[in-house]
Amino acid sequence: MTTSHTSSQPLLGQNIVVTGASEGIGFGIAARFVDAGANVAVAARRPAVLTDAVAQLQSKGDADQRILAIEADICDKDSVAAMFDRIADEFPVLNGLVANAGSGAVTPFLDVTLDEWHRSIDLNLTGTFMCVQAAARAMVTTPDVNRSIVVTSSIRALGVRPSLAPYATAKAGLNQLVRVAAYELAPTGVRVNALSPGITATPLARDRNSLLDERAATVPMGRAGTPADMAEAALFLCAPGSEFVTGTNMVVDGGESLH
Repeated sequence: MTTSHTSSQPLLGQNIVVTGASEGIGFGIAARFVDAGANVAVAARRPAVLTDAVAQLQSKGDADQRILAIEADICDKDSVAAMFDRIADEFPVLNGLVANAGSGAVTPFLDVTLDEWHRSIDLNLTGTFMCVQAAARAMVTTPDVNRSIVVTSSIRALGVRPSLAPYATAKAGLNQLVRVAAYELAPTGVRVNALSPGITATPLARDRNSLLDERAATVPMGRAGTPADMAEAALFLCAPGSEFVTGTNMVVDGGESLH
């Protein structure tokens, strides 16, 4: 296995897992990593969407690149364990994890049910913790190679927007998880960073947010972010060029969180 890289393909020969990668930001990240030369394990819950995503990625990659489909539910500890068992079988060295799976609902604070609260915490915080811990356990066994964990957080953890209490709370927890994990893992050479998107124009966002265009117009840079914007940030954090960057929260929001 080669782990060399070039400026045009900084992830050449690297093995990276992206969760929640069948669509939206996760798919954008996976696609960019394929362009950058990586072997990518694409993890998602829905088989049909996952199959389509992997087919698209395989059409982009070179013949010797490996694009794996892994059906997994990160809320289920057994599913997470099975996912990393599969990854260990397929990738002798794990260079990267992008823990991207997550979602949120818009519900006024007084209407949030305990079930909704638990669903958000289980998916956005606990599930991500399980993936980060499993990846780190695999990575610490292979010193002297590029190893990076990127957690998709949100600017909703940094400021306040009404009706997002469970989601924003979970993402704020992720930010602290990243800092603690980064500190503890730094001596091993494993980097851990957060990526915090602002409003991002994905199909799911448009389905759930009828005000997306209106809100995007208030972003200082005049538009919503795109999956490609987030992918470039994730690429920097996963590539060997960021070897001295850990414990950071890279905000990619066009200035949205400045006001």
